[in-house]
Amino acid sequence: MFANQKSTPMSVKKVLFVLFIFIGMAAHAQNIKSQATFRMLKTATSLMEAQQFDAAEEYFKKGLEKARASNDLYCQAFAQEGLGNLYTKTDQPENAIVAYRVAIKLYRSQGLSVIANIVESLLKSVQGIGELYAGVEIGAKGIKLSVIEVKLSKDREYDYSLKADTAINTDAASLSYQSEKETEDAIALLLDIIRFRYQVPAKRTHIVISSGLKQELDKYNKVDYFANVIRPKNMDSLIRITYVTAAQESELSFLGIVPQKYRFNTDQLDVGGGNTKGGYFNANKQFVPVTFPLGTKSFQRLIESRQLGAQGDLNEYLKAAEQIMKDSLARLMVYEFANKREFKSRDIVYLSGGIVWAIASLMHPQSINNNYIEITSHDIAEFRKLIYSNFEEVTQPDVTLISNTEDAKASLRNINRVLKTYDQRALLAGAIWLDELIQQVNTINPTKKFVYPKYAYVGWISGYIIKNVTRQYTGLVN
Repeated sequence: MFANQKSTPMSVKKVLFVLFIFIGMAAHAQNIKSQATFRMLKTATSLMEAQQFDAAEEYFKKGLEKARASNDLYCQAFAQEGLGNLYTKTDQPENAIVAYRVAIKLYRSQGLSVIANIVESLLKSVQGIGELYAGVEIGAKGIKLSVIEVKLSKDREYDYSLKADTAINTDAASLSYQSEKETEDAIALLLDIIRFRYQVPAKRTHIVISSGLKQELDKYNKVDYFANVIRPKNMDSLIRITYVTAAQESELSFLGIVPQKYRFNTDQLDVGGGNTKGGYFNANKQFVPVTFPLGTKSFQRLIESRQLGAQGDLNEYLKAAEQIMKDSLARLMVYEFANKREFKSRDIVYLSGGIVWAIASLMHPQSINNNYIEITSHDIAEFRKLIYSNFEEVTQPDVTLISNTEDAKASLRNINRVLKTYDQRALLAGAIWLDELIQQVNTINPTKKFVYPKYAYVGWISGYIIKNVTRQYTGLVN
């Protein structure tokens, strides 16, 4: 549905990159025959960062001449890389391509593959070429595939675009023989799509068990068992099935969803099927996770287990839900936020998860083409009320008010997807849980803004991929 959706850039800190380069230079300093060449290239780099491009070019070229005269291959490579960066910054793509190609060849001739890989990414960026990565998320309710194109910009920032996404419902959290077999079959199908349709190599394919599903597996000590039993027999040995914790998933979701410019004054909260997680970056730029071992699906199961009356009685269902909130869950929320006042004080919260998608789709059908949809606390409270008292009305919004016919059809298809995914009880459980969370979040700053990004459902897996790409290019993993 959201193919070619442009997402928020993921930054690689310039300090880290520059530090990395100069660590490499220091390691080779003893082999540099001319310290004058070394100093000249450092000066050229500083001039370029100061946007004194003419002077920087002059120093890079003089340094290159000296490096050639002394047969210093490392300095030649560094000079060519510097010229490539300079030409990229000054919109001279043809010259940048030539310089980068020479730099890559020189770096590889010295066995410096990590630096060569970085420069190769810069070259591809200038050429408008990205690399495709595939992420397969095994969640509590189903499996999601994301194919992401990654490019490294001239400012050393990773830009990524969602090229394709699809999902298959398997209800993996039920841990039945049937769900295990369906999960294995789904993974095999998605791997075929990854390999043959998008031609993503195994080394750029990641399969990850979500924190919500891991939480369920941990109850029965079945994490390793599950990873083995659902692994297709013909799956490439280079591909591993790993998992993330709720805290890890929180940070990855934040990095994949929240625009960089809002990163230090914004919260993020994902209401999943098995758990709820989010967080924020504090004043020390450390990520602080916010996690709850309960999501919309697990809350629904809890309600059904505590329901005293007939299972089909919606009134009894609502009574059980409200009693659970009163007896234990409200205190759980208070406890989790007790030492995290910064979360409550922020002005913006990015919300994601199936129930948020449902509310955005049913309460704001006219926003079908908006990448970001603002959802108010009133929207959430009203949705909670209407799902119980007037289900037919809230699930059949008037799309005839949408002037564009194609947009109206798209909105109707999206609404039908919501109703095929969630029944009344699932929506009611999710709405109650989310509404209570938002009430708790609003106790300090009730004027905060809640935003639903349409690409949010692949946010954490996107963050996972980008983080792995970043680590590769900084030489922390192979």
